[in-house]
Amino acid sequence: MTEAGSAAPPHRDLWSGLSSDDPNAHVGVLGVPFDGGISFRRGTAFAPARLRELTPHLAPCAEEGQPLILGVRDYGDVPTDLEWTRYFQDVEARAVEVLQHPLALFLGGDHSVTIPLMRAFSRSAKHPFGILHFDAHPDLFNSYEGHKWSHACTERRALELSGLDPSHLALVGLRSFCQEEWEFLNEHPEIPYFTARQCHQRGMEAIVDAVVERLSDVEAVYLTLDIDGLDPAHAPGTGAPEGGGFTTRDLLELVRGVFQRLPVRAMDVVEVAPPLDVSDITSFAALKVIYEAWWVLQETHK
Repeated sequence: MTEAGSAAPPHRDLWSGLSSDDPNAHVGVLGVPFDGGISFRRGTAFAPARLRELTPHLAPCAEEGQPLILGVRDYGDVPTDLEWTRYFQDVEARAVEVLQHPLALFLGGDHSVTIPLMRAFSRSAKHPFGILHFDAHPDLFNSYEGHKWSHACTERRALELSGLDPSHLALVGLRSFCQEEWEFLNEHPEIPYFTARQCHQRGMEAIVDAVVERLSDVEAVYLTLDIDGLDPAHAPGTGAPEGGGFTTRDLLELVRGVFQRLPVRAMDVVEVAPPLDVSDITSFAALKVIYEAWWVLQETHK
């Protein structure tokens, strides 16, 4: 006999009960469980599964109580493949379908998966488009450890895409530069970047204003969130943590401001590594940011 009150609440399901088979749902989700492009500690391949596992334990609401009522269509994961070129081709092909939704959410995986995802975005989005790269690292190596698809090369590959002007690649949260990347930024002053210290000194409202000013004339924006942009206190579960980063509060303000004022059409969350995490702190931080972005999306599509 079931005791009164023991039935699970409605949100105890995938994506807090927001899952939908509707092809016109507000959000399409695709997992890319790949960490073959990583240069240090692995574990990001486990992130899509762990993030989904945690969603039934989150209330479907924004942080100030507004209910989430949008639909979320989850396309599952791109099956892993040991052949890197073929796998990235599959990722790009699968992403094109997900990009038909008002917002595509991609769950990495290490930051190399953003390379085929941005290729798909460049094919699907209206031009010109912009990229907002939140990360402790600029990821501007032309090649790293012998490969141009390393997670350290993400934005260098982005600059090869048609439809992206270098002035529309904004880098936020930086605090770790290697010489090649530093020299590249000095050679390309048209690329706007904001270090974590600058963000702290100027405040998030000013940084949002600066990013919006830089990207105000694009037709679509791809937001890539490397979780190591957060301080390790807020995101210990990542392969290459860097002290001095954003708080979760800072990132929420950045994401809310950007979603409210720019045409964000795709977002990825990468470098979450559950095996390296403590009490799922990193995964829960990633999900909090995702849900806040969804609420802004919901409000703008009423």
